[in-house]
Amino acid sequence: MRMLLIVVAALAFAAPALAYTVSKDGTPADVTLPAQQGPASPVRADFEYNTGGSINFVPDLGGSATGWAEWFITTVHNTTGQQLRLVELGFPCCGPATGTYGWIVWKSVGGIVPPAGPASTAEHYGQFTPVDPNPATFPPTVYTYIDVYAQNIVIPVGAYFCFGYDVTGNGGQTYYNGVMTWGWYNGAWDPDQPWGRTAILQVKANYVTSPVEETTWGAIKGLFQ
Repeated sequence: MRMLLIVVAALAFAAPALAYTVSKDGTPADVTLPAQQGPASPVRADFEYNTGGSINFVPDLGGSATGWAEWFITTVHNTTGQQLRLVELGFPCCGPATGTYGWIVWKSVGGIVPPAGPASTAEHYGQFTPVDPNPATFPPTVYTYIDVYAQNIVIPVGAYFCFGYDVTGNGGQTYYNGVMTWGWYNGAWDPDQPWGRTAILQVKANYVTSPVEETTWGAIKGLFQ
């Protein structure tokens, strides 16, 4: 079985014709045309990152919850020299509403490696409903943006943090671009890189000491009282 999976992975990496698969065993996708892209998030932040290489990167591949991975995650190194307070997560995905652990964040992990435990070990988590409710959309191109400012998730200087989401339908991906991502598959964090894929995940954060971070709607309203 292991050899079969390796062969399938090699073929998926080398042959564009296999792009329309959403499972690691090569099961073909039940393709539904992508929904029309919704408006991009208006949030602007000091730190903005997308595993696809550009903000709001549009996926050209996808993976299903049952065939590819139950969760998609990635790790990010805070090299800004500032503490970061997360303000928004963004995921191109589709499907029904998630459960309690819809999105997850670990504030510190040991380098560019996945966490030691499953999603339930995340320090921060919450629910969300994908903007595109159709679980068969492939590849999913509509982003769901999640406001996490109130969670007060502060990333230390120099720390690696990890974030991701529960894939209830399909999750957006692209061909492997040098960025490591992982999926919860068969009870472990399985790297996407050997399969020639990178999952698309986005995060925005503000410097803790920046004017943007310290200004609140309450302070702004106070100016007019």
